[in-house]
Amino acid sequence: MEILQKEVQVGNYKLSYRTAGSGEETIVLLHGIPTNSFLWIHVIPQLAQHYTVIAPDMLGFGHSDRASHEELTLPKQAEHVISLLDALNVGEVHVAGHDLGGGVAQLLAVNFPTRITSFMVIDGVTFSNWPLPKVVALRYPTASEFEPSIFFIERMIREGLYHQELFTPELIQAFTLPFSHPNGPNELKEASLALNHHQTEDIVPDLAKLNMPATFLYGEYDRYLPAYWGLRLQETVPNSTFKVLPECSHYSMLDNPLLVSKEILQHLKSSQA
Repeated sequence: MEILQKEVQVGNYKLSYRTAGSGEETIVLLHGIPTNSFLWIHVIPQLAQHYTVIAPDMLGFGHSDRASHEELTLPKQAEHVISLLDALNVGEVHVAGHDLGGGVAQLLAVNFPTRITSFMVIDGVTFSNWPLPKVVALRYPTASEFEPSIFFIERMIREGLYHQELFTPELIQAFTLPFSHPNGPNELKEASLALNHHQTEDIVPDLAKLNMPATFLYGEYDRYLPAYWGLRLQETVPNSTFKVLPECSHYSMLDNPLLVSKEILQHLKSSQA
């Protein structure tokens, strides 16, 4: 299954995205900080056998344009996703989000319910469980290990994997290359400055009113966002599903892409019932 890398002008910004498949229904896959759409590289081919898949590099990340932190908040990212779909003439979609993308998925479900058929949060931010202290430290680094740099990104990925043998040069390059230039550290810091837990905490009452299929997947060994938060979501969102993914950490779609693909497909199938 060929995965295409494309780009489109959305307002003032160029957004890059990966896409594959030609199914009647579309699923949007959203990454978090400090990753990009490569996060889903082993999941996309599985989903694309049945669905059209769109995995954007969110504004400020990957090959997409950079912007000030005011444009990189989660509510703004949700708006950018809708603008991307509009530019591609795509109507209703399913959405699955990881890390910050999980927060964006919740905001899309709450603020754009006519565009979202179902949503999933995978190892995602929610309530007030973020931003992580590591990410906050990027704003005012007090030691070299907190400096915004490619080495910071490497540590984030390595410490978020359960299967350490997956921490390969290819994986490191995919996530560090977009920030491997003189202004890269400032861009990473700007992304950190955009984050505030009120962006998800304030919509919790609205989550309780949702009437769409929802599934929450969290890695058994997620040291950044423990599985407890998936349970909290399941208790909040009506008729939702929560599962713990065995032998997975924060980057569950890297630790076990076949399992994550299976769970996404099961969610999508149940959403059609």
